[in-house]
Amino acid sequence: MSKDYAERLAAASPLAAAALQFRQVVDAADQARATAAAGPAVHRFDSTADAYAAADRQEVADGDVLVVESERVVAFVVVILAVAITEEHGALRPYANLGKPAREYGEGVYTRSVDLGEKIADELGFPLADPAAAAAAKNDPDRPTPIEIPRLLIEPGDILHAFGARLKVVDTGIRLNPTAQDAQWWADVEGVTKDGSRIAYRGRWTIGVPVATAAWDVVIVDRVLSAPSV
Repeated sequence: MSKDYAERLAAASPLAAAALQFRQVVDAADQARATAAAGPAVHRFDSTADAYAAADRQEVADGDVLVVESERVVAFVVVILAVAITEEHGALRPYANLGKPAREYGEGVYTRSVDLGEKIADELGFPLADPAAAAAAKNDPDRPTPIEIPRLLIEPGDILHAFGARLKVVDTGIRLNPTAQDAQWWADVEGVTKDGSRIAYRGRWTIGVPVATAAWDVVIVDRVLSAPSV
């Protein structure tokens, strides 16, 4: 059945419209899961010069962890730059170049990379560039971690970064509407901070977009994650 025919049929029949929207939901869920990052990968190199070249040529992904045991260096990738989280950095960028704690850089989206990198460095006995921050994180395992995910994968309890504020997700779901062309993803949110409460009109607020958009629209949420595994 062609897409155009299915849409014409949906326009004439509420039941067909619901079936078409259900198919949209299935396709959107598949796309969202494919888009969602499984977490940072770990790459091992013989030298920091090799690690630098791999990041520069985009042979490793943004947020991946790089390990060079011969030089006692562990780093993570920031776009195409490799930044060391260990005292030693070799040919890579030193930690101080970030200008702030690594878990605060880029709205915190590299937190999982830093957690994993510090775990590897600790197991290898490599001194860290910011041991105080590492110790604080280790002593607070239930802290929320900023992650990037498609909007469709938001869960109740997440803290959504949106509209310049942080909004707590109270509930979320998908709504089929036979009188409309597209199924809708929705979420009930409320402000966490004063700015968030102002944006949410001091109470709960519902936001929504078509499920097809929610499948690829990547957002940042704070979520409590399990400890990283090497």
